[in-house]
Amino acid sequence: MNQEAPTKDRILDAAERLFGEHGFDGVSLRTIIAEASVNLAAVHYHFHSKEALLDAVFARRMAPLNRERLARLDACEAEAGGGPVPIEQLLEALLMPVLHLVRDPSRNGPTFCKLMGRLHAETSTHMAEVFTKHMAGFKERLQPALRRSLPELPPAELFWRMHFTMGAVAHTLRGSPVTAVMSGGVIDPSDLESGMHRLIAFLAAGLRAPVAVAETQELENVRS
Repeated sequence: MNQEAPTKDRILDAAERLFGEHGFDGVSLRTIIAEASVNLAAVHYHFHSKEALLDAVFARRMAPLNRERLARLDACEAEAGGGPVPIEQLLEALLMPVLHLVRDPSRNGPTFCKLMGRLHAETSTHMAEVFTKHMAGFKERLQPALRRSLPELPPAELFWRMHFTMGAVAHTLRGSPVTAVMSGGVIDPSDLESGMHRLIAFLAAGLRAPVAVAETQELENVRS
């Protein structure tokens, strides 16, 4: 921990790392205070509560991340001229800014990506709710673009596929050493750039996959 950093930044950095390692419920304010080398009054002055601190941790990283995502999406839609955007480009708009974050040491990218990767392993709903709040603006733009690009998918099917997508993203971002062991050392889970490009190709194929027969029959029954 950089003791020369401003108090607020030290608190945010400590919380970011500890929430990523232990989850929201697994970290006390006392632990964050000790990690940041500050007192409780400093935390209450800057953030008022642990919940507000978590919100600030996400806001600090997600705001610039989502600006880059929206800029990419704007460019893709302009190029498509009102038509559907290729799925790969939509996934790149969602995921490549995360890769840029990881590469940027000034934004403490690897630590924050570990926090995002933990979301699907978190037992408390609070972290997911805060994350969803900060994803809302980009989600409102991405969902209509996905529907235009995948018009054959019913809403529930598209939701499930995006749910699977975010689970795969979270798993990749965690960079678990188990992956290296299970592959016999063939892959390096810390090589996020290579993993992200492979992930985009994999997810695009999954999003384009035909709807299961049972789902198709259910749709026909609803329409008849």
